Amino acid sequence: MKSAAMQNLFFPVLVALTTILVSFCAHAGEPLFTAEYEGKYSGLTITSTRQLEQLDNGKFQLNSVIKNSFASITEESQFTFDDGIMVPQNYHYKRKILAFKADENFRFDWPKAKVYYEREDKPEKNREFPLELGVLDPALYQLQVQRAVAAGDTKIDVTFVKSSKIKTLHFKKTGEEALQLGDKSYQSILVERDNRDDDKETRLWIVPDLNYQIARVEHVEENGDKHAIRLTSYKSSANLSKVLYTAVKTP
Repeated sequence: MKSAAMQNLFFPVLVALTTILVSFCAHAGEPLFTAEYEGKYSGLTITSTRQLEQLDNGKFQLNSVIKNSFASITEESQFTFDDGIMVPQNYHYKRKILAFKADENFRFDWPKAKVYYEREDKPEKNREFPLELGVLDPALYQLQVQRAVAAGDTKIDVTFVKSSKIKTLHFKKTGEEALQLGDKSYQSILVERDNRDDDKETRLWIVPDLNYQIARVEHVEENGDKHAIRLTSYKSSANLSKVLYTAVKTP
């Protein structure tokens, strides 16, 4: 019962904040960016790092881990570009909350136009979905929001696959704000989720001077509980803008 309760406690914040931490690939070159975050949930500190790399095989890899003393989630997303559109190839997700563990994988078969959801510990939940260009994996939609903001879009729709369905999230630019990060102030673009299903709120602060990196994520539950995570460290390669933001397209 304790494991189930802890699992239910952390799922909303892990999904809502969608923060991403990275495991390093031995065959990758210089990271295109590394971003570290910290926040609190129910009095517990959450740490995260987000990193994007280009692999020797030409693919890109976004790996993630978010953790605290009770739980950890790791993600690994590999993708390519097709005429400016991100094309996911494989997504691996591992979750551990006390004694509870889960291992999930999305395998994208573009020639067959299908994505296969596979769960190692519960194969009865395996399923497939139809696939079309523009459908992302669960880790990539944040990158797409950044790319859309960099392109000047004020209304942004991102579609990605979940374990049970294909889901579309709607975002809109709502203004600009000064955002204090450490001892420096940055002008940020505020993007809010246009939530049409419930009263939850999600806000993203995106900083153009940091290559349109997400610098703060805030989520408010329907009962008023608020969770936030903030950028604490950021490093980027000179190649990042050319790779990620040149010729941004949506299907």
